[in-house]
Amino acid sequence: MNIFCKKISVLLLCGILFGGACSDDAPSGEDSGQQTYSLVVKSITASGEDSFGELREVSVFQFSDGILYRTQLLNPKQDGTSSISALSGSRLYFLSEVQLPVQEESLTEEELCNMAIGEGLHDNSAPDFMSAVVQLENGAETRSNPEVSVAMKRGVARIDLNTTSDDKIRIEEIIVEDAPAETFPFQEGVAVSDKTVKYVKTFEPAFGGEQPNVFHIFESLHPVHIVLRGAYDGIPIRLKMELPRIERNKVYELSVLNVGATVEGIFEIKPWEEGETVTGKPDADHRILLDASRSVIPEGVSVDYENNIVEVPMTGVDGMQLAFLADTRIDIASAEGVVDGVMLTDMTVSEEAEGIVSSFSVSVPAQGSGRLGYSFMVHLKNALMTGSYDFVEVRVAPSDKQIETVEMAGNVWMAFNARSRDLEDQIYPLDGVTVEDMYRTSWINTVGGLFQCGRKYMYVPWQGYNPSNNLGNQTADMPWQNDSHMPCPEGYRVPTRNELNSLFPKGQEIPGTYTAGNGERITATLHVGEGTLVTPTGVTGTQHYVKFTSEDTGRYLIIPLAGGKGDKSTTNNPAFGKRAILWTSQRDGCPGGYAWAYWMRFEGKDSTVIAEQRLQMEAFASLRCVKK
Repeated sequence: MNIFCKKISVLLLCGILFGGACSDDAPSGEDSGQQTYSLVVKSITASGEDSFGELREVSVFQFSDGILYRTQLLNPKQDGTSSISALSGSRLYFLSEVQLPVQEESLTEEELCNMAIGEGLHDNSAPDFMSAVVQLENGAETRSNPEVSVAMKRGVARIDLNTTSDDKIRIEEIIVEDAPAETFPFQEGVAVSDKTVKYVKTFEPAFGGEQPNVFHIFESLHPVHIVLRGAYDGIPIRLKMELPRIERNKVYELSVLNVGATVEGIFEIKPWEEGETVTGKPDADHRILLDASRSVIPEGVSVDYENNIVEVPMTGVDGMQLAFLADTRIDIASAEGVVDGVMLTDMTVSEEAEGIVSSFSVSVPAQGSGRLGYSFMVHLKNALMTGSYDFVEVRVAPSDKQIETVEMAGNVWMAFNARSRDLEDQIYPLDGVTVEDMYRTSWINTVGGLFQCGRKYMYVPWQGYNPSNNLGNQTADMPWQNDSHMPCPEGYRVPTRNELNSLFPKGQEIPGTYTAGNGERITATLHVGEGTLVTPTGVTGTQHYVKFTSEDTGRYLIIPLAGGKGDKSTTNNPAFGKRAILWTSQRDGCPGGYAWAYWMRFEGKDSTVIAEQRLQMEAFASLRCVKK
């Protein structure tokens, strides 16, 4: 930086004088060989609002060719003017409210400009001062215009506080961190050192309203951090803001606002000198993230702290505590997808030096056989917000013994017909046995149950049940929509007409090859299981099943010809091997007590045509569940 620039701003400590009074003893113009004359310094004023008012003492350091020529102490007259003896072509350094401890005989202009102040002079705020630098013209130009106006500029910035936007805001404490401890009186925009200081102001009782001059701060090229502690309507708040840099001679008004969603702070820079608006960034402007050091994470659990995702193993977890560090209290707004056995405690809150800690505990039971992986979300909100602000997602790993599925025709289907909603009651292949092996070698144990539309209890006539028009006196769900009535396990549901038509297009002859609703090429073939069909009640039939194989992926889906029973039928024979009837979830367009079903009627033939048909809801048919 050129230390001889025309104007160099200064930062100095408020109302403190350095060393003794300035001397008026200096070489005369005759001694230096240069002409001297009287210069009238007119109208010494402070730029911007809230000026110092009357400046009673102004120190002047006059340099010629880099060498100190004279020091003087100005006492402005009643009209604001002062007369000094000035040297043609010299540079004048003006300083008010503080005097530098200089050794006049040896001080150079460079030494003056590089003189740092601030050590030991902070009284919970930076000291205030004003300065200016004036370059005088040479010779005749100066003598023809002997008057000059000197505009003093402040060497510090000012922090004001304003909470008038909402009378529910009360501030208890303001903390300034990383404020510069030193500054150059006559250099602006230059960092002196890495030394910093901390200022703290406490309001007792808590403050609400306008408070000017809370702190004075030296200019800073590095971020300065401001922390506000207080309450909004009795709820603790802690705002953390950052000023990327601080410029001297400016007012930074810290306004605390309730913007409808949260309490936040903004800095408005005002004259002393004109400036722009700098927005503070309290934690409420960012995500509510899990705090690793304050959370209790048991062994086997993994946490993605950047995305608030907690991974729990299939063995479950007990005693896990999730914690958050924020500017104010964090509440649980709601929980979504929490299943039976999962326990969430209420949020507990404590205050630490770094902020306000909110935490809750989570317990997750171990997965059962065939239990699908699942997740639940705990929605979080800042206590000062009107709605959900963030969430934690807890993902629970699936059971190591999974429900078999097949992806085909644009959906994921269970590999076996439904039996009940109970995961333990699903059909699971034995170790080393494929799904097709099950249909081929254990057909009767693989076909699933028969259901009345809208009801969840299966009817198994071949196991000895008496015919019933409503097994267990169930209340029907019309159409099949609610989990409370659905025989599909968690994570699955009854398919729609469109979904079944995509997989089994109505009017399609089977065996045969066709294009599914998603464009997938599928080949259907008819097969007979091994051995002789044996049931406890002597029901007989042929162990037929249809295998639908995707030519695109090689995956296959098997539908057994498990038959069906009409309403109030007295026979326990469901016509094994003759037909497959699959319920849909829809009744639209069906009169009275009917719903839509898909049929594959072989009736002793080698081929059939897939049909969509209305079926009495009290009839008994198979159900193939699709993944939600």
